[in-house]
Amino acid sequence: MRGLLRSGQPRLPWRRLLFAVAGVALLVGLLGIVGGSVDRIALFLGFAPSCLLVYLLPEAPVSQPIAVVGGHLVSALVGVLAVQLLPFSWWSAALAAGVATAAMALLRVIHPPAVATAVVALVIGADWMFLLLPALVAPVLIVGLALGYHRLTGVQYPAPGIVGGGRVERHPREE
Repeated sequence: MRGLLRSGQPRLPWRRLLFAVAGVALLVGLLGIVGGSVDRIALFLGFAPSCLLVYLLPEAPVSQPIAVVGGHLVSALVGVLAVQLLPFSWWSAALAAGVATAAMALLRVIHPPAVATAVVALVIGADWMFLLLPALVAPVLIVGLALGYHRLTGVQYPAPGIVGGGRVERHPREE
């Protein structure tokens, strides 16, 4: 029970935390300005958490450029297909989230906030343009600004050694 209350996350240096907070706030603000043609609430649901990951945990596999852009694109595609094929309800939203998760895992572009992109696409009844704006433009903007931002702050992004080198070990319960 004691382990439930203990965080396994490392303490971040104050300088890195302050830079990340500023980066997230600026980028979410920029997304709000750019996202005039898209419902801003829907825009923020999936992309604000992406900003947090890219700026605060740039070394994480889920924060790498291919995961951010690919995850949102794959999930948007699932969401738009769901709009075309299914009536909107709780079960279709759940199905879209599950299929988006499976698709990201199969394509090795897992980005947890992107699950929201599939559900948002279904909720707002997105059309094929959703794949371009916001599903492609927003993550490319996030990654592009993060590349410059991390270069200025001295953080290596994308993280070295992550692309294509990962191997998933068996879960202890699978043995």
